[in-house]
Amino acid sequence: MSAMQRQSSSWQIAVLWMLVLISALAVAFVSHLCRQKYDQLTALEREKNQLQVAYGKYLLEESAWGSLQRIESMAADKLKMHSPQPEDVIMVKQ
Repeated sequence: MSAMQRQSSSWQIAVLWMLVLISALAVAFVSHLCRQKYDQLTALEREKNQLQVAYGKYLLEESAWGSLQRIESMAADKLKMHSPQPEDVIMVKQ
């Protein structure tokens, strides 16, 4: 092997080692990014679950506040309203 071939071979090995090192650093960096994104995903999933629970509670509360029995009792208590007696109902025909 001539000196020129040995020098060329040394450069090729050095370049290959640099590429391997860069590749290893890239793999470590991408793994770190994946872990960060997974942490963000789990945090968002926890928040989604909490929001779903809160929404379920809201629907129950809305149902309770809008129940017909509650509205009737409030109308009677606060507005002094009552259902008309049958003799008070007048049917209008055309």
